[in-house]
Amino acid sequence: MNEAYLEYKVQMEIQKIHWQVNRIRRSNPRVKHLIIDFPAVVVACGSTLNNKVFCGQSSFPQFYKYSNLIRKRLEELGPIGTKRRECDNIIGACAEPHAADKVVKSVYGCGLCDLRFSKAYRPRTGQKVKYCNNCKDTFFEVL
Repeated sequence: MNEAYLEYKVQMEIQKIHWQVNRIRRSNPRVKHLIIDFPAVVVACGSTLNNKVFCGQSSFPQFYKYSNLIRKRLEELGPIGTKRRECDNIIGACAEPHAADKVVKSVYGCGLCDLRFSKAYRPRTGQKVKYCNNCKDTFFEVL
C-alpha cells in the first residue's frame, strides 16, 4: 500500500465533504450553518493485502456495528462510547477505527497488522491532526 495513494484518497474525501457541505448550505441559505457541518477528522485506511482504500470520519460510535476484530481491540481500552483517562477522545469515535473497520469487513483475512493509514486531517481547515492515544493504543502495530 503506497502512502501517496492513501494521501490522495483522503484528499479526495475532503473535497467530497466540502462539495456536500457547500451543496447543503446553498440549498438552505436562510439556515445558519455551523462548523459542525464538517466531521472533526477524516483518515484513509488500506490493506497491504490488496489496493482497497476506505475513508473514515469521526463520529459517535453509539449505533455503529464494528467487526469483531476492531470491537475487541477497542474494548481492551474500555467500553466503546466512553472516555478514559489517557485520552480526551471517546473510545470508538475517531475516524481511524471507522476506516479500519470498513477495510477489515471488505478484505478477507485482513488483520490489524495489515492496515495502513494516511495522515489524519481536519476537513474544515485542512490541518493535519495527530493520532490520539486511543488510536495509538488500538492500532499500535501500524501507527
